[in-house]
Amino acid sequence: MSININRQTTQKNIVIEQNNTQKQQDVNKKGVNETAKNQDSVQLTSQAKNLNKMQPTAEPQVNKQRVETLKAAILNGDYKINTERLAEKLTKFESDFSKAFA
Repeated sequence: MSININRQTTQKNIVIEQNNTQKQQDVNKKGVNETAKNQDSVQLTSQAKNLNKMQPTAEPQVNKQRVETLKAAILNGDYKINTERLAEKLTKFESDFSKAFA
């Protein structure tokens, strides 16, 4: 009685190849699922949306001459800050900001 070694080896190789193919398919499916799970997403809060609405839609007009005058005054040390006016403006800003999110 003779044994065909090549045939047995071929059958074993086929089974091993099938197992390897199945494992690779499983890994590929798992990778696709993990990729779908790991996608980044962003959701804005209602506060962030309200902040966006507060942004002006058009660029404000800039008085270039006034800007240059202020730059020169700051560089020369001649620019004086009106602290009372600054405090009033900050208070108004904080008040408006609080009202927007109340």
